[in-house]
Amino acid sequence: MLFSLARFEVFPVDVWVRRVMNELYIKMEDETKVSKKVLQALAKEKFENLAGLAQQYLFYQRRSIG
Repeated sequence: MLFSLARFEVFPVDVWVRRVMNELYIKMEDETKVSKKVLQALAKEKFENLAGLAQQYLFYQRRSIG
């Protein structure tokens, strides 16, 4: 959806994105307790209509660096 339909505002949340968003912004001890809605609201606030592209960079950063 992100690239094929040019829906750059869509912010998919998976385990890696949840981890990196928690590490960078939320800082909750147990990242599994951070809800998807909280993450998507934060992404909309921080990245606006480019949240989907930001998600790609966050995912890549977390998977490459560890």
